Amino acid sequence: MIDETMVRIVDALFRYFARQMSLKSDLLIEDAIDGLWILLEEGSLRLAGCDDGRLTVEPCGENRAERRAQARKNRPLVKFKRQMDLAVKNAA
Repeated sequence: MIDETMVRIVDALFRYFARQMSLKSDLLIEDAIDGLWILLEEGSLRLAGCDDGRLTVEPCGENRAERRAQARKNRPLVKFKRQMDLAVKNAA
């Protein structure tokens, strides 16, 4: 089930990766986070659980059909994040 907690966990994971990327380049952390959400939305990334219970991100293959299928799976999470972002924007 997709909820606010799940979105916050994925966002925290992306923030971790964004910090790592920003150390190696001039990329701003917020831009990197946005880019990771875009890659998730288009199916280029998938969330995966590790054997030790950690959550990680894996790249999807070069196969277009595989990326489309992954994008469909990722869609509910991305949609919920957009709704959260919109609610924050409207509250401001």
